[in-house]
Amino acid sequence: MRRARAARMIKAAAFVGIVGLGSAGGVGTAYPPAQAWASAPTQMVTSTAPTVDLPAPDQLQSALLRADDLGPAFTQKPTTGPSPSQPEDAANETRFAGCQPLAGLLNGTGDDGRSKNPRAVAIFTSRDGRVAVYEALTAEPPAVLDDDYAQTKQALESCGSISLVSAGQTIKFSLTPIRFGGPDSSAVRMDATHQGVLVNGYIAIERLGESVALAYAFFQVGGGSSQLASHFYQRAADKARTTLDL
Repeated sequence: MRRARAARMIKAAAFVGIVGLGSAGGVGTAYPPAQAWASAPTQMVTSTAPTVDLPAPDQLQSALLRADDLGPAFTQKPTTGPSPSQPEDAANETRFAGCQPLAGLLNGTGDDGRSKNPRAVAIFTSRDGRVAVYEALTAEPPAVLDDDYAQTKQALESCGSISLVSAGQTIKFSLTPIRFGGPDSSAVRMDATHQGVLVNGYIAIERLGESVALAYAFFQVGGGSSQLASHFYQRAADKARTTLDL
């Protein structure tokens, strides 16, 4: 149960980032539409009902980045889509392969029920379709977040490479630790080449307070600089802390 909760913190981030670019035409046509994964972030954490006061969903939503925080080159995408209970065509299945435990966590299935804990998600893409940004804020009771965050952090830091398999194609990413946030954060840089084009991404998590965690992903096609990814991440973390008084 706890492993499934931890997995969703990074599975949603990775899938939305990569598939968001694929649907925009930046990486080719091997991926399903971004909308098919848009419901995944809403299930990042599937826990029991909160036993302490947590930020309300609308409070978390107000603490997320907005398109104007990123600039005129970005638009916000809807975070609703087909029901995750709809079966996926095996031939078009998207999954991670390779290093464990990260691949296993990313491919893990969570609880069937929806979490009663608050969460909020924002997804953005650049107008040219070459960049995708994902942010999620999740609130959990401190003891639950202790375990979920530790499991997620361990998974992010466990591998040097991992492959994404979709529609018969495989993209092998090299994973390198990178620092985006403070001591209560963990992040990896992902680099691959697909059809001769560089695909670069970052997945980061940070515990912003006793009961709030940030999950973040940034993916780009044709570039490898971490400058914009780091800049947006810092904006996200700063806005969440200020808005939620963390």
